[in-house]
Amino acid sequence: MASQELSDEQLRSIYAWIDAIPLSRPKRNMARDFSDGCMFAEVVSAYFPEVVDLHNYSPASNTQQKIYNFETLNQKVLKKFNYQIPRPTIESLVVCKQGVAEIVLNALQFKMAKYRERKSRKGPNSPHSVASARRRNENDVANMHDGEDHRRVNSHQKMPKKHAKASVQSSVDEEILLEKEDQIRELQETVEILELKIAKLEQLVRLKDNKIQKLSQK
Repeated sequence: MASQELSDEQLRSIYAWIDAIPLSRPKRNMARDFSDGCMFAEVVSAYFPEVVDLHNYSPASNTQQKIYNFETLNQKVLKKFNYQIPRPTIESLVVCKQGVAEIVLNALQFKMAKYRERKSRKGPNSPHSVASARRRNENDVANMHDGEDHRRVNSHQKMPKKHAKASVQSSVDEEILLEKEDQIRELQETVEILELKIAKLEQLVRLKDNKIQKLSQK
């Protein structure tokens, strides 16, 4: 990981992201600020406070305590995001090697986004679970219609033409109704996805407001 390089655009995005998070100390030198692992824990805590106990991470200047902080972060927090900071990368971080903190933050940001996506999919009211439930309901309805259609065909053979025509019209009306229901379901899923995006944007705005408030108090 330490050999990777980020583009200028990626770096600007990372710096803007970190600036919007209310951290315990201001960002002055990325390599030094993130060398003991505490700031990484704070970044995660800003989005998922339930998975991080900040008391487990003590600010440190000696290598042994820094490595301990990163190992604790790997074991207690980052594994929940299916992510681990490799030992060689940790060693680069603790000696303040330039550019490494940004690379780790870039990867961490991606993993946290994936974690949020998985959590939203597992939720009972998430678009994914709602869509799955709807698909199951649609299959049940389709099976019911298949049975009804089969019975309808058999009965049509014995019906007078007037009754058969009425039954055909009823089938057409049912198809139109099902199409409308499909359109409504698609719109509902779109609304749910937009609501998730709005919630994420509102969280970023709150973080930025907190940052501005802290800066104005200095």
